[in-house]
Amino acid sequence: MWNGNKHAVRVEISISGKRKEIHIGKDVVRLLGAPTYLCLKVNKAMDSIAVMPCPGKEYMSFKVPEGILLGKHVSMRVVSSSFVERILAVNGYRDNRTYQITGTYFEKNNAVVFNLADMRLFGEE
Repeated sequence: MWNGNKHAVRVEISISGKRKEIHIGKDVVRLLGAPTYLCLKVNKAMDSIAVMPCPGKEYMSFKVPEGILLGKHVSMRVVSSSFVERILAVNGYRDNRTYQITGTYFEKNNAVVFNLADMRLFGEE
């Protein structure tokens, strides 16, 4: 499943204000052990998002698409207008742009945390 060093991988998500969706990269799914469901957790200040495996019945859980790690044209997108709009507004970002965020893996919690202050416009480094 994962043969690399978990501390050396660069994992990312993107948030599209225009499409009102969050794209979770395949390396995030791979790093978390290719679970059946992933949850999005937001802290009270709404300045970071954690992505972690969870049961399907948990709030903000989303099914990981079948074959995501095997297919070139399979991706994981979470569409939620209110969630995306609120995250962008609270953090002072424009809602018609696409942003990327690099995350940090926390092995103890088997979670990847994305600090929203680190968002950058898609395509800019």
